[in-house]
Amino acid sequence: MTSFKLFAGTDVGLRDNNEDNFTVCPDLNSSKWIVPADHQRAFPLAERGCLLVVADGMGGQNAGEVASAIAVDTVQQMFSPQYLTDKLLSKPSNIKAFLKKVIATADENVKAYSETHPEAEGLGSTIIMAWAIGGKAYIAWLGDSRAYAAIPGKSISRLSRDHSYVQQLVDEGQLTEIEAMNHPNSNIITRSLGDNSQKAKADVEEISLEEGLIILLCSDGLCGVCTDNMIFRVMEDHADDLQECKEQLTEMALDHGGSDNITIAMLHVVTADEAEQSEADEPKSDRRMLYGILILSFLVLLVVFGWNWAGREKSAPVQHTAPADTVKKNTVNAKRQEKRQSKVPRMIETDAVKKVGSKENAGLENAIVNEILNQKGSGAGGENGKENGLEESSIPGQNSSRPN
Repeated sequence: MTSFKLFAGTDVGLRDNNEDNFTVCPDLNSSKWIVPADHQRAFPLAERGCLLVVADGMGGQNAGEVASAIAVDTVQQMFSPQYLTDKLLSKPSNIKAFLKKVIATADENVKAYSETHPEAEGLGSTIIMAWAIGGKAYIAWLGDSRAYAAIPGKSISRLSRDHSYVQQLVDEGQLTEIEAMNHPNSNIITRSLGDNSQKAKADVEEISLEEGLIILLCSDGLCGVCTDNMIFRVMEDHADDLQECKEQLTEMALDHGGSDNITIAMLHVVTADEAEQSEADEPKSDRRMLYGILILSFLVLLVVFGWNWAGREKSAPVQHTAPADTVKKNTVNAKRQEKRQSKVPRMIETDAVKKVGSKENAGLENAIVNEILNQKGSGAGGENGKENGLEESSIPGQNSSRPN
């Protein structure tokens, strides 16, 4: 079974905006258009294969980037699983015809956008695709974006031929490859998406997939300033790490005066041993990811718990805890005070009763004294008797008179 690794990326270079676009789908059965998070993972080549696309927009800001985006969107729509029928995949000729149809449809969509957006007049885009399926790779293109096939330790070759003015001069023998790179008209292309002077006519080539093969798609931000041999040396040095290879190719383009956007997509057909090693490493990678998620979740819970606890401590009143002896002493004092307070009303009430009783006794004494005086007064018949009676007895109930 054929297995491969995949990586792609773009760099704005020295431009103010990026007019390039790209997309990759490791498995057209699932139609997930995404660069693998693990660039060292080896994928088995699925029944419908995998696809790489690079598009280099033209026409300036709000035009070139729109054209390249339309091209990529068209490819994604037409490579939906429902369109990749068994009949289509049954013959190489059907596959090539389908690739040409995809590019023709992208051309129509770019032109339709231009007609309804006068401000985007002159927009256009190149496009190049590599469809790996059934032990082969089919390369379809329009414009001067390139495809390379390289086997580290052996050689590099172009899978595409530029649709450009300088390439025609090279084909006619008027320019060398180096002279074409430095020619003042090297930016003139003869075929592109959105060219109203002609219908899109794509070219298609095919190559057999073999172990160690690296397919490289790129915009002219790389191949317009770096020779094929320069590109090959970097690919040889970093064949085991496509992400690093892409970064080194980008740096090389910038170091050699590249001012354009630089977009690169690569597919590496790996050996059976590399595929087995990748499959063995995949569970470890999944476990590491799971452990990372668990640790992150735990840290989040700690932060949330700490935040809530801090808020609760901040809002709660401060309480001071007294020593045990103090608590005991305060309890005894409280009980004594409560007992004392319960006695005070009864004491006051008793005093009040005593006072009331004293007054009543005093009134009774006065009544008895008056009665005695009245009796003496009536028996003695004079003032001296009253006076003697008062002087001799002042105690109620005691007879103070003497017998005669």
